Amino acid sequence: MKKAIQMMLAAAFMVLAAFTNPVKAQDHQKEMANLAKQFQNAYNKKDVKALEGFYTKDAVRINSDGTTTNGNKAIGEVHANDFKQGINKIKITVDKCVNESDGSVTVTGTFEATGISPKKEKIDLTGNFTNTSVNENGHWKISKSVVTNNK
Repeated sequence: MKKAIQMMLAAAFMVLAAFTNPVKAQDHQKEMANLAKQFQNAYNKKDVKALEGFYTKDAVRINSDGTTTNGNKAIGEVHANDFKQGINKIKITVDKCVNESDGSVTVTGTFEATGISPKKEKIDLTGNFTNTSVNENGHWKISKSVVTNNK
């Protein structure tokens, strides 16, 4: 009888453990979708200071042209340059979130950026992103971002 109870407890623990990770992933999916929405709102307001706050101080961004930008302030300058080039709206879609063993979350998705260039040419860019997000003092921030444009 004692072994039967131990087996049932072990089975119950295994079932509970099997559902724990998917629940965490769902929670992070919502959190990352919310982070993307907040980022999108700040971008569409052209709020460079707010955009800098979405990145860790030592964040790394690999730009679509292959160049690397280091630090949240420099990444903010990349976004400020986008605005100067005429991009005035972005739409972000989070496709997938993967919980990593170090507590970070890898987020992949797509973006659409639109606007009018200084030469009055229509801007319509689409692409993909892969972000590594980390939790700093209860706030999710991007520590690494890889952006690719569709051609």
